[in-house]
Amino acid sequence: MSTPDLRALAELVIADRPVSDDQLRDAAAGLDDDTTRTLIAARGRLDRLRSRDRELSALMSSIRELVGVRDVQPLLQKLVDRAHELMGTDVTYLSEYDAETDELFVRANRGAVSANMRGLRVPAGVGLASKVVQTRSPQWTDEYDEGAFPRDSEVTAAVQAEHMRSILGVPLISSDRVLGVLFAADRSTHGFSTDQIALLTAFANHGAVILQTARLLEAERTAAAKAATASAEAERRAAAMEASAAFHEELTRLVLAGEGSSAIVESLARALGREVSAADRDLVRVAGTGLDAWWVDDQLRPEIVAAVEESRNTAHWVGLDSPDLPDGVVAAMAGSTLLGALLVGGGDELDDVQRRTIERAAQIHALVTMQRDAMADAEERVRGEFVGDLVSGRADWTALQQRAKQRGVVLDGDWLPVYVDGWDRQRWSLTRSLAAMDTQWLVAQHGTGVLALVRSDEDAQELADRVARRLTGTESPGLVVAGDPVPMREMPAEVDTVTSLAEALPGIGVTKGAVTARAYAPYLVLFGGGAQRASGFITDQLQPLIAWDSTHASALVATLATYLEQHASVTRAAEALFVHPNTVKQRLERIGTLLGDDWRTPERQFRLGIALRLHQLKR
Repeated sequence: MSTPDLRALAELVIADRPVSDDQLRDAAAGLDDDTTRTLIAARGRLDRLRSRDRELSALMSSIRELVGVRDVQPLLQKLVDRAHELMGTDVTYLSEYDAETDELFVRANRGAVSANMRGLRVPAGVGLASKVVQTRSPQWTDEYDEGAFPRDSEVTAAVQAEHMRSILGVPLISSDRVLGVLFAADRSTHGFSTDQIALLTAFANHGAVILQTARLLEAERTAAAKAATASAEAERRAAAMEASAAFHEELTRLVLAGEGSSAIVESLARALGREVSAADRDLVRVAGTGLDAWWVDDQLRPEIVAAVEESRNTAHWVGLDSPDLPDGVVAAMAGSTLLGALLVGGGDELDDVQRRTIERAAQIHALVTMQRDAMADAEERVRGEFVGDLVSGRADWTALQQRAKQRGVVLDGDWLPVYVDGWDRQRWSLTRSLAAMDTQWLVAQHGTGVLALVRSDEDAQELADRVARRLTGTESPGLVVAGDPVPMREMPAEVDTVTSLAEALPGIGVTKGAVTARAYAPYLVLFGGGAQRASGFITDQLQPLIAWDSTHASALVATLATYLEQHASVTRAAEALFVHPNTVKQRLERIGTLLGDDWRTPERQFRLGIALRLHQLKR
């Protein structure tokens, strides 16, 4: 079997041009099928990431162009034109919403072939448009059925004239007000993908801010022309709008340049002239010029957490009234998912434009986080495979060292495993939280939890405590188990130890907290090398009682365990078991018959107590 040109194959996998699966299979001729399928899947993921990047670039490029348009009607048409180019649908149109009459009016369209769409009025409660306004959320249909919505003759005529079948509508919302509805429609039947809905929604969100800005600018220009006394206020408002537009343009440039949340925070701080900090989805500080006093032991202060929770419902500004707290916060949301928050320090009172600017900056923070998450997902899969091979004990050590070198990881020296399990949150969230603690840690999902391999001289208990503090938030905490430092080649056995201990600890009532394997060394005999001997010990000590309970449906094992726990007191044992003392005495007599007369001696009771504890843990 011939060996493929690996360099040419790698270049083909990452090539920034269309590459078919057949081309990849031909180039990978000689490799096994699993490797070939993995390469094809990797190429597919790369294509999707590039597609998302192109969509984001097109979105930001369109927004930057729209920022420069100041007149409302030309802006409406440009909004429709850019949405038409982004979505690639047959017909795109925008309806303005009149809150006083609850009606919508088509103000601009692209791709329409009939005159019915021009100036079309949609009465209150009619059609898909009204449903978008009522729900304030995207609505779509794969096959437009007039019977599914209240009818209107003019609306019906317009839809039939354009032969629209599949329609997607998203609201344009700014400052909690519905400004209108942006539609993308096709003349053929098909479903809209999640990416298409998210793309048009993101465009509409930005477009709503720009449209609102243009409306306000127009209103200010009109007011200035009507009343000389209002000119000063109009100029101030116009300046604020210009500053907001300039800031949006700068955000666009930063995102297109590939900058992250740090650049967004610094830009916002300059625009507002005050301290700003950004937090991630775990509300841990990731960037900013703000005060560290807003966090205590890596945890955001409870008053601020409460404000973030309030902002989650609307993604709007929530103020705080305390000199040692931020002036306010805005949650960075993607749908109902919290992706972080922006915290803004005190100063002069913020006006509506500045607050909207902060809210849009939070949206950009969420968009950047989503983009980073997409790349993190790909990296996490690769890292997870590497960590899995390290702890499997089956991979070739020389090959592992080569892979580590390619990733800039030095495997020499001692490493310490930290295993996290039983937390009331998803494993991908735990993985990213641990990875964010130190970029040198090797973190991956493992078993039912998450494993971190740490090269550190830190005490195991102190490290476990630090991890627990980082992970503890509003959710229910779980276990953090730290092993002993060992060379990486011995890591498989040490990982087995900490994972097995994490599985066993709930059996003795330990379900949360930070612990070390060394602290629970006596229990490791159950799942370490002495497991078989431990099982034999339990059998030797308790088998007559276990067999009797199984045959007679009695509770001799439980009675003996309670009796020993109550310091050999019949009265207290009866109270704990909720039975009469005579019942306990009768059971103890039966135990003596089964175990022998020496079962009450201190040495025998010591062994029986150990056996009962191990039996409980093993169960």
